[in-house]
Amino acid sequence: MAGEGEILRKAREDKGLSYSEVEEITKIRSWYLEALEKENYDILPGRAYTKGFLRTYSRFLGLNSDEIITLYNSSLEAEDFTEFKPPLTPIQSTPVWFRPNVLVIMAVIAIVIVGGLVYFTKQNGSTQNSDYEPPLLPTAPEIEQSNEQSQEERVTPEQAETEIYEGLVAELSFHENCWLRVKVDGVLVQDGTLKAGTIKVFEGTEQIEFVSVGNAGGFEIKLNGELLPPLGKSGEVINNYVLTKDTLNNME
Repeated sequence: MAGEGEILRKAREDKGLSYSEVEEITKIRSWYLEALEKENYDILPGRAYTKGFLRTYSRFLGLNSDEIITLYNSSLEAEDFTEFKPPLTPIQSTPVWFRPNVLVIMAVIAIVIVGGLVYFTKQNGSTQNSDYEPPLLPTAPEIEQSNEQSQEERVTPEQAETEIYEGLVAELSFHENCWLRVKVDGVLVQDGTLKAGTIKVFEGTEQIEFVSVGNAGGFEIKLNGELLPPLGKSGEVINNYVLTKDTLNNME
């Protein structure tokens, strides 16, 4: 310490004054007064404020304010000298990989590696090309035609157009809504309305019986591929219309 704080404290105590009494007159806060006496200038607002407080405080105590300021300045110079440290200049170091001699060595190594790879690639390629023979592409196997296919090929167009039916097959195509009750070989298979655009097929062995038809003109029937005459007019109701194999014979 330069001693200005100790001078201030001793002068205040000689006058028998407390911090609060000095604060009331000088308007300097008590903690600032204590900081001036302890030379703890870090808690003060700045050097300009500190010098102003020192002048006011020293004059109030009857001291020579210029001497107090001189002591304060000398303490600042001492602090600035001890705290001053010349800036460290960073030592610029060149990375190892960026040094010219290292770059040359790395380039030589890279050339050797690439050259070796090219050499071995050519050697392996020539060896493989000299001994390698591409495999023959497989030919499509010949498919032997079965006897069934041969027989189908010998079927005449007239025979192909004729479908062979076993039993009875009735195909109904509806162009109007129609209610039907149908039995096939004595078994009830249909009991309800079929809408226009519907195609219904009944298959039987002995007979297909239309127990009741609500709209005889609402559909057409093909029996084993042969178109039958209409059962009746649109809206006409018929009962007990039976289809058998004799139905087709009677049409011939």
